[in-house]
Parts: sequence; structure tokens; C-alpha cells
Amino acid sequence: MSERPLSAAATPRIPPQPAEAWAESVRETLSADISSLGLGVSSLGEAHLFATLARHPDLFAAWLPFSSQLLLAGELPFADRELLILRVARNCGSPYEWGQHVRIAARAGLSPDDMERVTAGPGAPGWTERQALLLRAADELHAAARISEPTWEALAGHLTERQLIELPVLVGHYHLLAFTLNSLRVQPEPGLPGMP
Repeated sequence: MSERPLSAAATPRIPPQPAEAWAESVRETLSADISSLGLGVSSLGEAHLFATLARHPDLFAAWLPFSSQLLLAGELPFADRELLILRVARNCGSPYEWGQHVRIAARAGLSPDDMERVTAGPGAPGWTERQALLLRAADELHAAARISEPTWEALAGHLTERQLIELPVLVGHYHLLAFTLNSLRVQPEPGLPGMP
């Protein structure tokens, strides 16, 4: 029996670490000004995910560059990345991941209608062939831990070799984050959009 999605009444199993308790090794990173990213927080440490992971500073320090590479400097176009991340958030029932990435997806050019359609999946009317294939790949990875041959062959007509490598890594990474967010019961910051 599934426990997804988290209820609004859930409380964190491990709460965000207060700033005064952050390890020196992560303090500068968590305090850096990120207000220009439009995430509704002025520093990483104000986001519940990062302040929670601060409780494990070695893991946080190792994970952040990898996560940043995928989110900010990946080979997949920004809108493609966000479409995939939103589908992972929906598939994993992760309201925190959904709320954060609705904001980011809007900056990537996805419309409110696009985000609404993400919940319906790859068969919903209105997707381009490329978008439907990306969503199908996310669903197949979620269900079977692999992209099927027909979907792979069709994606190969749209994506470069590097993008094909990056796609399952991106989807897997956001599964990892959803598993962490859901298991630790990381609560969305006030004002984050809810999952439809």
C-alpha cells in the first residue's frame, strides 16, 4: 500500500538543521546568495532540503556538485530537464520536488497548461513528439528501471548521444531526491505550489 503523496499534516522525521549548527565545511555554500534564481529563498540554507542535508555535511558536499551539474549545466535543454523532473515528482508523489520545480519549470518556459498536463502523462493531448517521448522515458524508468527499445530508438532521433546518457541519470537522480524528501518528510517551504 502506497503512502504517497505526503499529507499536509506530516511532520519532518529529520528537521532542517538551524544555521547556527551548520558545519564550517558547508556554511559558506548554504549562506550564498541565490535570490537571482527565483526559487523563493535568498540562500540555499533557507530551503528545507538543503538545511536538512546539512546534517550530513560530507554527503551534502559530495552531492551538491553532481546535482548542480545536472540541474544547471546539463546537456539536455532546460525545458526538457524540467519536464522530466516534474514527471519524476509526480510519479514519486513528492510534493516538495513538485513545488520547487514548478517554479523552475516556469523559468524554463513551461506553461501552467504544460505543468497540468504533466500529471496526465505522455498520452495527454498537446505534447510535441519529443515531449511525449521524454515523459514516456521517465515513466518507463520509474516502472521498469530501463527505457524500452521503441522509446530509445525514437528518442535517438531527437537527442544526442550525451543527452541520451544524461536522461536516465537525471531521472535517477530525481528519484533519489524524491526518495530522500519523502522518507525524511521534508516539508515544502511556505508558498510553494502544491501538487495537483
